[in-house]
Amino acid sequence: MLPWALLCALFVISSPLEPRAQEPKSGNTLPAQAEPDAGASRLGQKLTGLAAILNVSSIEGDPLFHADGYRIRVQPGTVTVFSGSLKELADVLPGTWIHFEGVRDNTGTLIARKAEFFPPGSRSSFSAMGPRTVKRSPDYQHVTRDGIIDADGNLFNPRSKVRLSEAGGPCGWHRVPADPLLQERVERIGLRLVPVYQRQLPPESSSRIPFRFYAVADDKLRSAFACNAGLILVPKNVVHRLQNEDQLAAVLADAVAFNLQKQLVTFTPIGLVSGRVDVSDYFPLITPPVFIAGTVAEEVVAHEIDLKLERECARMALQLIADAGFDPWQAPEAWRLLEPKDLPRDIQSIKYTREGEYQLSILKAQYSKGNSGPPAELPATAASNSAQ
Repeated sequence: MLPWALLCALFVISSPLEPRAQEPKSGNTLPAQAEPDAGASRLGQKLTGLAAILNVSSIEGDPLFHADGYRIRVQPGTVTVFSGSLKELADVLPGTWIHFEGVRDNTGTLIARKAEFFPPGSRSSFSAMGPRTVKRSPDYQHVTRDGIIDADGNLFNPRSKVRLSEAGGPCGWHRVPADPLLQERVERIGLRLVPVYQRQLPPESSSRIPFRFYAVADDKLRSAFACNAGLILVPKNVVHRLQNEDQLAAVLADAVAFNLQKQLVTFTPIGLVSGRVDVSDYFPLITPPVFIAGTVAEEVVAHEIDLKLERECARMALQLIADAGFDPWQAPEAWRLLEPKDLPRDIQSIKYTREGEYQLSILKAQYSKGNSGPPAELPATAASNSAQ
């Protein structure tokens, strides 16, 4: 089992990202420590990936696919391959999987040289995209009184006799406070981040993730975490520390991205090869792909997968934030505010985290600053900067 798979039980957000400079919103001055990530992709560098398409738009008549944290432009000169029921670009809808190769242009758009499209379940190696079995998950339940929640999203009376073994994993048995305004805010912002195609999938679809969002009372964590089957929990102290809804969206978006990304867990090197996907594209530092026997090799491969998936998650989070109409430039600020156990008086003295620096480099590479005005502020009780 890959170490990364352990995060399926408990995902404490941490992700690094790439470079091209823009300024953050006025009033959010970058600390001096923020520098472009040395490993970020540069203009002209080949980029490859395998991901579900979250959204489809167009630019100058060419289709633009939002996937893997990039906006991928397919032009007449792009080599395209279609599998299963897909015959042409017009058949490619959100939820389709794309394996791509290309380079960024000076606007940050990834110009695809090659693009291969797979409908979910069209090949044996792709049949596991989405849950292995369709399991009915609890629907979202409005919190009208204090309760406790297990890792599947079942709410119980806090006086119920429960056992640790019945929690459903490390995510289980968190206290859910009866705070209607807090719970509504978390659910509303969270659902806005979920791609439209996901929300429109029927319950019986194996690709559907039943997203549900709850605020919980857990002062030990300073991030959101993803549990079983789309359940996302965020400690209320995290909400209280953040300054606006864009920052809360950034925290929840990482957990949403992780759930979407988990659909890749079922891929193996053999499966990737059988799907005509070059293993060296997915394990970027193992080139050419070689067979190494033993535990050490397994750890090396796992490390490279972890690193690639972490960065993919960070890119996808920014894409989800932007597509939902939030300000992606607030994401690095969110992680910076959540980093220290106790906030200093001078917030600008806090250094950016690894994931914040990576996201800054991606923002500079492919996101321009909009004129949407200041971010929406959270209510005063939720925007407190007191130590948590």
